[in-house]
Amino acid sequence: MPYIKDRVVHDADSHTMELPNWFDQFGSDRVKQIFKKRFQKTHLEGTEGLKTMPTLHKKKQYRSRNEKEIMLRKNYKALGAFDGLDRSEAIDHLGVATQLVFPTSPNVWLESLEHREELDLLYEVATATNKAQVEFCKKDKRLLPVGYVPLADLEKASLAAKEALNMGSKGLLIPWACPK
Repeated sequence: MPYIKDRVVHDADSHTMELPNWFDQFGSDRVKQIFKKRFQKTHLEGTEGLKTMPTLHKKKQYRSRNEKEIMLRKNYKALGAFDGLDRSEAIDHLGVATQLVFPTSPNVWLESLEHREELDLLYEVATATNKAQVEFCKKDKRLLPVGYVPLADLEKASLAAKEALNMGSKGLLIPWACPK
């Protein structure tokens, strides 16, 4: 039985919770290496703590409480935090019609790159982020991937926006702070 039953709700602020291997399929070696290093001293006892999350989410006992605990589990413990198929189950339990799905960890990294000199890395990370978001959402039309568009170089920003939309992003996110 869905949590929301009596109205149509479009969730405009859902996020992926990226694991250290988030960019393994779409990032360059440089992007993958830097992203994994960002997790070493953060998040649930660092990289080791996060490695347990996929196993936890697949345990029969944990899954048996998915519907009952849909509003209780947060961040990496939430149903569908890092798995698109699980996210489909989550929105079934929630009863929302659609979700805009924003990246989380890459946003912080991208916003910091906006204020440095490494523009090639900035746009490389944005492309990898957008590809990962589209991949996460691709099996459920209710999941609407949001692409990140850096503004540090306005010519590249225009190209990045077009690229994100062409690959399947349904919304675009720009940095909250002015770039360098």
